[in-house]
Amino acid sequence: MSDTTTRERMISTAMTLFRREGYQATSWRRLVEQAGTPWGSAYHHFPGGKEQLAVAAIELGTTVVAKTVRRAFERNETVEDAVSWWYRKAGEALAADDYRGGCPLATITLEMAHASPAITKACQDAFAAWHRLLVELLTGHGAQDAEDLATAIVNNLEGALLVSRIRRSPDPLDRAARHVALVIRASTGERG
Repeated sequence: MSDTTTRERMISTAMTLFRREGYQATSWRRLVEQAGTPWGSAYHHFPGGKEQLAVAAIELGTTVVAKTVRRAFERNETVEDAVSWWYRKAGEALAADDYRGGCPLATITLEMAHASPAITKACQDAFAAWHRLLVELLTGHGAQDAEDLATAIVNNLEGALLVSRIRRSPDPLDRAARHVALVIRASTGERG
C-alpha cells in the first residue's frame, strides 16, 4: 500500500466519519480501523494529530462539493435546473447513507466552530470557496445579484439537509429546491 493511497484513505474516512458522527466522537483508533491503515500511518501522515487530519478532510469535502456544483451546471442549461439537480443529488446521497451524512462540513463546522482555529479557518475557507464558485457560475448565467443568490442557494441547501436528516426524508430538500427556484427565476429571468 503506497503512502499516497494510505493518506488519501485516511482523509476520505475522516471526512465520512466526521460528517456522520462528528469530530469529538471520532477517535484515532476508529479512524485507523475504518480506513484499514496501519496504526503508525496516522502520526506519519498527520504529525499535527487529528486536527491536521480534520483540515485535510474539510479540504476534501470542499473539493467534492465543488465538483458536484460544477457538474450540475455542466449537465443543465438553466440555473434552476442545475440547482435542482444539485439538491436532488444531495438528497439521494443522504438517503443512500441512511440519513447519517449530509454536507461533508456541517457536523464538524457546528461542533468545532471556534474550538479550533485551524478547523474554523478551514471551514470558513470551504464555504467561501463554494460561494465564489457559485457567484462565478451564476454570473455566467446572467444572474443580477449573484452574491445574494449564491448565499441563498447554499444556506437553503444546508438547512434543508439538516431537516432532511432529522426527518429521514428527502421532502425538505425537494421543498427547498422549489423555493429556491422562485428566487432564481426572479434573479435570472428564467421561467420554470
